[in-house]
Amino acid sequence: MGLVVTVVLVYLAVLVHELGHYLAYRRYGVPVFGFHVGGPPWLLRWKQGETEYRLGLLPLFGMVLVRWEDVERLPPGRLFAAFMAGPLFTFLAALSGFAGLAFLRGDPALLLKIVKAALFLPVLVLESTYRVLFLDLPDAGAIPLVQATGEVVRLHGPEGILLLWGVFNLVLFWFNLFPVPPLDGGQALFLLFKERRWFDRVYPYLLGFGGALMFALLEVAVLKDLVRLLGR
Repeated sequence: MGLVVTVVLVYLAVLVHELGHYLAYRRYGVPVFGFHVGGPPWLLRWKQGETEYRLGLLPLFGMVLVRWEDVERLPPGRLFAAFMAGPLFTFLAALSGFAGLAFLRGDPALLLKIVKAALFLPVLVLESTYRVLFLDLPDAGAIPLVQATGEVVRLHGPEGILLLWGVFNLVLFWFNLFPVPPLDGGQALFLLFKERRWFDRVYPYLLGFGGALMFALLEVAVLKDLVRLLGR
């Protein structure tokens, strides 16, 4: 149960996030050539118009494929909006989960309490990222996440699923706002300075650093899961 719920929620969260980018690009007249949810190997592939849609086996991945030349032609305001549309949709998805939880419990004030508590989540995300990379976070990895998800669903049923949906999207929202490319926050922040003379010299290094950071987080999490499996 924990595995099924985790996979479904992650896929849906990635879908909602990438849908925000997709709709923004279409709204601003940028041709979209690919809409991918999940990573390879590909389970489903189909094409409609100029856009190829793909569903991959690996969760936690998503991509909207556009030509960089088309994106660069956008005015700064629209460029910023296109990159922030994904986090915006993710935040609205988180609110929908918490609002549904408040409705089921008959406690409208619960939504406000959760939103206030969510303001401190970036500190926890930063702390956890640092501990995963440089220290030891025992509960890092997919296996503890699946176990915790199954326990929440077992104890709280539909309310637990709504809570998890809200939490998953909220973590994805704050994580994507980190000012490091290729995350949306970093892309939006630094591409506002793309006309500055220093941009072409600095941006490739920032992009490489961000890619290395994402790879390191994934590698550490996978290694921890392998250690758990081999230790059984």
